[in-house]
Parts: sequence; C-alpha cells; structure tokens
Amino acid sequence: MADYWLEAVLPNGLRALLHPLPRTRTTTWGVFVNHGIRDEDPKTNGISHFLEHVVFNAQYRSQSDVAALVARGSAAEAFTTKEYTEYLLTTMPEDSLAALRGLGALVSSPDFDPEVVERERPLIKEELNRFRTSPAVLNELLENALFGDRSLGLFTLGTAANVDAFTAEQLERRHAQFYTPQRTTLVGEGPLEVEYTMDAVESVMGEWRRPPAWTPFPVFEDAPRVIGIPSPGPRVSVRLGFRGPGLTSPERPAFALVADALGLGIGSRLSVALRDQEALAYDIQASAVQYGPVGYLKISLTCDRAVAPRALARVLDVVGGCHAGLDPLELDRVRSLRTTALLRQTGDAQRMLAVIGKFAVNGLTFLVDAEVQSYGATTPPHTATVAQRYLTGDACAIVALGLSTEDLLTGL
Repeated sequence: MADYWLEAVLPNGLRALLHPLPRTRTTTWGVFVNHGIRDEDPKTNGISHFLEHVVFNAQYRSQSDVAALVARGSAAEAFTTKEYTEYLLTTMPEDSLAALRGLGALVSSPDFDPEVVERERPLIKEELNRFRTSPAVLNELLENALFGDRSLGLFTLGTAANVDAFTAEQLERRHAQFYTPQRTTLVGEGPLEVEYTMDAVESVMGEWRRPPAWTPFPVFEDAPRVIGIPSPGPRVSVRLGFRGPGLTSPERPAFALVADALGLGIGSRLSVALRDQEALAYDIQASAVQYGPVGYLKISLTCDRAVAPRALARVLDVVGGCHAGLDPLELDRVRSLRTTALLRQTGDAQRMLAVIGKFAVNGLTFLVDAEVQSYGATTPPHTATVAQRYLTGDACAIVALGLSTEDLLTGL
C-alpha cells in the first residue's frame, strides 16, 4: 500500500497533516510549533524550553480534557528541540476528539499566572543541573563548537542565570509572538475518518487568530572550534563533528549513507579500524544529524587517555578515506541498513510523528517511500562528492571530556 498523508491549510494559516491508518488501535496527535533554540539569542537562551514547561508540564494535569485522558491511561509528553516545540498525546480512537481539543487549548491559550511560572522554575533548574553531568552535554557542546554562541549552537535548556530571570510577562509575550497558527503544524495518525476529522480540526483550531511572526534565518559562526574539558580518570569521551547538508539539501541522502558507512554498527569503517584492527577505542559510532538549514556528521568515541592522540588521528584518517566514495557493495550494505531501520520505525507512532513534525516545520512533507527511493538513487560518485565537500579539516569541530583544549590541539 502506498504511503500517503492528507494535507490541509486552515484559513488562519495552521497546517494539518493526517495519516489515516484504519487498522491501528490508537490515535496520536502532535502539535509542532516552529519555535526553538534557533530563534533565541544568548539573552533569551532557554526561553523556548521554559515556555514548553509552562504551556504543558505546569497545566496539563488541571486542563480538563488532557487531565481526564491521562487519568484513563493516555500518554502525554512534550519536548523542546533546536528547531521546534512538540506536544504529543496518544489515546484510544474514541478519545481522539477530546485529545485534539485538549492539545488545542493548551497550545493556543495557556495560563501565565506567576504562580504557575514559579512552580516550574526550580524543576527546570534541577533539569539543568542533571544535564550538566550527563553524556548529553557533550552532544550540545559539539553543536556549540560547530555553530558558535548563537542559534543552533545555544544550549536547549539555556543558562541558570536566564532561567532565574525569565518572568511571566516575558513568557507571555514570547508566546504571543511565536505561538501563531502560521508557525504551527498539527499532525494526526491513526484510524481517522478524514472528512469528520478535518471538520473537527477546523472546529477546534480554526478560531485561533494571531498575526504571523517573522524571524531571521539562523546565523552560524564561520569556524568550528576545539573544546577540551580536563577531568581525572583514565578514559576520554570525544565528539567530532563535520558540518554537512541540512534537511532541504539534495545532498542529504548521500551524506547520511556516508555517515552510516563510517559508524553504523559492526562492520562500519571506524569500528573495524579502531576496535577490531587496532583496539584504540572501547566504543565508536557515527551518525548524520540534520536540521533545516544545516547538518553535521557526529562521531562519538570513548578510549583510554594514553591512546587518545593516536585514536583521533586514526579517526581523521578513516574519515579522509571516504573522499574516494563508497564502493557499490558497501553502499548496498548501508542502504539496506538504513532502509530497514526506516521501515521498522514506521510502526512507532511517536517516533514517526517527531520525524513528520521536524520535516513539516522546515516546509517539507516526509514520505517513507520517497526516503527509500532517495537512498536507492544515491550512487558511489554521489558519496564521493559529499565526502570531499563536507568531510574536511576546516569543517571539523572536536569536544573532549578528559583532555584540555591544549592537549587536543597538540595531539592533532
């Protein structure tokens, strides 16, 4: 059966995407607001995440429709990314309309009572404290090293000083500016009767009116950086990043396949070179990360401090070897791996809606069959072109926990 989505734009500018799946037993609704870290600057860094807490976490327990659904076992969640904020609710099909009403009310008309805001502030600060000691901090440090102290290079949770300073009035103004129908995509998946569901969407969301907001295109600093964080202990954790194409680039499929060839599982180039052949790394992986305007290749490495310079040099050598492109057999292998993973993912409504929403906020429609075809159309010369263009020394950023910046620069 062909994979298809039904798309409509309401008169107020809200975009709705429906994926009718008659045989599924649950319905999932996702609201994606085109507001994230890339819309912030150092003074407002963290406000998107704070706003998500106030819109969702602080209120869904008392908001009638959502509270009742959660009490009956529905799954509700929300999160903030560099590009968008997502609000998600999965219910039984008979509760689909209540879920739609509940999410619509939360997003379009939340409560900004100062008591609500103050209730969330310590929770966000605790989340920030936990983040600072988690492995995820290296991933965000890598993006900071790649993109600089603005836009995609800022931290999702912001800074403690900013979290302390945001006021209820500031959050309400931010909501009025960015939470508009024109910046919102509603995605529904499940056993949806199309005509009835679209009428319900227009009834619930059609009266939401707010003037559109314009924001400048994200700006990135010119030169990726090297960041070392000294720490005791025998092991070093490293992240390397190479700037690459974004979601909207036709080079995206080839870049993703090169990343998979480098570091997707056993048999990948980096795993063979640094684990099997030379025993330089405990763990090494590579993957492609894509945002709308830009992407990057991320390499994650854990090794002994004593061999870190050799390991990093070997990584750069293996990456440079991709300039010749992938041979047909290797290309077929990673194409099959990526296609299989993509097809398996289609059974996970929450993961799929996150992908759909990410594409939607960047003006794209994600179709599984189109993705599979894009990988099938990639040739060895395509992989050589993207590797030569993006996998270069001047496009590389490095972050290491366990080595100083001086150690990194000296070792390289």
